[in-house]
Amino acid sequence: MGLCQWDTVDVGDEKDTELADALAEVGRRVGQAVTDALERIRPAFDALAEVANRPEVRAVIQRAEQALRFRPCLCYCSKAHPADRGVCEVFGAVITGQYSSDLVGDVDVPLCAPCAAARAAREFAG
Repeated sequence: MGLCQWDTVDVGDEKDTELADALAEVGRRVGQAVTDALERIRPAFDALAEVANRPEVRAVIQRAEQALRFRPCLCYCSKAHPADRGVCEVFGAVITGQYSSDLVGDVDVPLCAPCAAARAAREFAG
């Protein structure tokens, strides 16, 4: 007797055919289940697409997209560049800068372009 008990086992064409048939049936059933599920949700998807394409809904979505593009400037202008107050574009952050906090250490904060320039000028001037 060999080390492996499978040395003398013959795999016939009939067993291969049964396995192939079983796998084909599983594939057919899974495919049918997916098709059935998609057909059941299609009316809901179509209704949602119809609502989303209405002009008033598109307008709301567009305003939300515009609002999400705005990032607030969190410069702490009175400490970072006190000589240049009033230059801040409050919802126009375009870059991040370092802010040192005693509580949490160095933190990256969003900055608008005028505040970033004012901070750089203050640091450069010393």
